[in-house]
Amino acid sequence: MIGMQVYNPDGTFVGTVQDIALPLGGGEMGLLISTRAQTTETIQWSKISAVGDIIILKEKLEIKAPPAEIAPTYPISTTPPVVKEERRGLGAITGIFRKGEKPTCSTCGKPLTYVEQYRRWYCYNCGKYA
Repeated sequence: MIGMQVYNPDGTFVGTVQDIALPLGGGEMGLLISTRAQTTETIQWSKISAVGDIIILKEKLEIKAPPAEIAPTYPISTTPPVVKEERRGLGAITGIFRKGEKPTCSTCGKPLTYVEQYRRWYCYNCGKYA
C-alpha cells in the first residue's frame, strides 16, 4: 500500500500513502498520507471506500495548505568580486583587476568568464576553471 495514490470520491488527487498507522493499545488502523500540498494527514481505515490500483475515500478530504513561510532574502551580487593574486597551480589567476576588467587565463592568455553559479572564473579555450 505504501506509494499508492489516494483520491477523493469526486476523483481529485489527495496524496500518496507514506506509511500505515497502527495505534498501540487499540484504536483504528489508518494510512499516513503525504498530500499534494506537502502536508501530512492520517486517514482512518473506516474512511476508505475502495482499495485497488488506487485508494478511494468515502468522504471528500479538504487539503489545507500549510501557512506560507517568508523566506529570508539575501542580496545577490551581480558583479564578480575583485580577484587578487592567487597561486593554485598552472592555471592560477594572477594580478589585481579593476572593476569591469576581465582576467586572462595564465595557460593560454584568453579572457576568462565568471560563472556566477560556481563563483569561479572559467576558460572556455582550455575548458577548465582557473
